[in-house]
Amino acid sequence: MTPLPGQGNQTQILYGVHPNAKTNETITAFIAEHGEIWWHEGVYNHTHKYVYVVPANACEEQLVYFNRIADEHGGEQSIERIWIIGCDEAMPLAAELRFPEIFAKYPALSNDAELRSYIESQSPNRYEEVTARPSRAQVYFINDTGVFTEYIVLLSGGEIVSTTYVSEENLTVGRAEAEAQALSGQPPGASVENIVLKVYGGDRIVWEITVRADQKTDVVQVPSDLASGQLIQTTTPGFGAVFAVLGAGVGFVLYRRRR
Repeated sequence: MTPLPGQGNQTQILYGVHPNAKTNETITAFIAEHGEIWWHEGVYNHTHKYVYVVPANACEEQLVYFNRIADEHGGEQSIERIWIIGCDEAMPLAAELRFPEIFAKYPALSNDAELRSYIESQSPNRYEEVTARPSRAQVYFINDTGVFTEYIVLLSGGEIVSTTYVSEENLTVGRAEAEAQALSGQPPGASVENIVLKVYGGDRIVWEITVRADQKTDVVQVPSDLASGQLIQTTTPGFGAVFAVLGAGVGFVLYRRRR
């Protein structure tokens, strides 16, 4: 059972229960910065827990780490993700737990820090997988609940070849206009069933919209160009990053967020 605040030296109790915390530089630096702490656990499922480390006085930020249930005293590694968030912020859901099936199918996705950050900060509500041939696939992580954004991962042989981030804010044709174009000329009652942004040749972007009318389903492509001065953000593992700013405020939050 997690000790309650005031029951002994909370830092030493934390290190006693979770010895891996004592050897993690981010956790020890946070505790050194804030001094006296209290901590507690939040059970996520039968394999993982969240561990919360909270400054005892004047809490403006807290450290939360995602801990796999393991034999820490026997030397097993357990700490998988660390966040430093405001004390009143909602806990981001670890990427692997939001989309467990696709992360299990492609373990290399867990190694992409920017994908993790996109999922945790922008909360995409779905993903789509397109397999071109047995060894090559694209995975689209899609946030279509507000401003439409996508993080596209190209994989070959299970390894990441490149990743691309795109937002409708940087396109000349936004989602609403694209849907209107796709529905024009369709019978009354036609509706949009699905919508995805596809990138071809590195710079040609189209909305791919699935429209259902009666018992018929059509896939309509509506071209969209990047707005003036905008480029696509693309990362190629092993070759550095070819970055182009997609407008203000696009930077991903990897570990630390302040209120």
